[in-house]
Amino acid sequence: LMYDKYACWCEKTSDRKAKAITKAQDDLSDLGQLIIKLKSKVATLMSEVADMFDKIQKNEDAQAEATAIRQKENMEFMAESTEMKEVLKALGNAIVVLKDASKQDSFLQQASRARASVSAVVDALPTSVMPKTKDVALLREFAAFHGGTKYTPQSSSIQGILTELFDTFSSDLESTTEAEAKKNKNFEEFLAEKMKELTEMRELVAKKEQQKAEAETLLAENTQVYDDTEAQLKADVEFFDEMKKGCEAKHEEWNDRRDLRKEELEGITKALEILSSDEARELFAKSIKAGKETRVNASKDSGVDISLLQVSKDGAPAVTAYASLKASATKTHSMRLAALAARVRETKAGHFDEVI
Repeated sequence: LMYDKYACWCEKTSDRKAKAITKAQDDLSDLGQLIIKLKSKVATLMSEVADMFDKIQKNEDAQAEATAIRQKENMEFMAESTEMKEVLKALGNAIVVLKDASKQDSFLQQASRARASVSAVVDALPTSVMPKTKDVALLREFAAFHGGTKYTPQSSSIQGILTELFDTFSSDLESTTEAEAKKNKNFEEFLAEKMKELTEMRELVAKKEQQKAEAETLLAENTQVYDDTEAQLKADVEFFDEMKKGCEAKHEEWNDRRDLRKEELEGITKALEILSSDEARELFAKSIKAGKETRVNASKDSGVDISLLQVSKDGAPAVTAYASLKASATKTHSMRLAALAARVRETKAGHFDEVI
């Protein structure tokens, strides 16, 4: 019964462990594939994030460069427009003064102012945009003229030059202002587009970093599960191997014990057949005195001692039974058979029923 329970335990446990080992091997295969995918995903996201950071840096550099260029252009515009406005102011003043000076009755009072106003125009002319050399020379000549009280014949020419210069600089200032406005508009549109791209890239980076963090967490968790499963698999395999050895050893031991028990039973059965045979019973009857049969009342004792069973050299039943039991005990190494053989040998005639 105990062996049956043990054998049942071996069968159930080995089946359970075999299934656990198979499942663990399948799980390790699945986990291994998942870990490879997660590592690949993390590496891809890291590369994409690094690429996005590079694009963000280029975007910011482009904005900084465009801003620097725009600031420089604006500074140049402000300087140029300031010069033009000063020239236009001087030209406008000179034109008014010369018109007043052209009147005969007021020329003497305005001549000095006219020369001063023209001189102011010459001084205000920008170095970057110079009018015709001939016109400048006439203006310088007029400013330096000291011709007494007479009206200078060149006054009308000077007025024409001043008017032409005023129109030219007015047109240039208008064109420059329009160009500046257009540049500023383009800059603002460029900056707005870059800021939009920058915002989108930063949002994408945040999203990819979140995905990367989640993938790294899953990778760490599954790597730990893989390690734990691998360790459990190793323990299960070791346990399964040891259990298999133990169960096989117990099975062989049980088979040996079963065979020995069978031989014991065969020896006992043979001895019983010998001791229970007609020849043995006849011999037992001859050896028993009247009133001394087995289990007879002691009051009928004849007073004669019962002798030990006498056997003939040709092999009495008791001797044959003893020899059979001894042979079986020697073969099976059974202490029980040896004890039984000794009892058969020592039992007095007429008392074999107790042995049987």
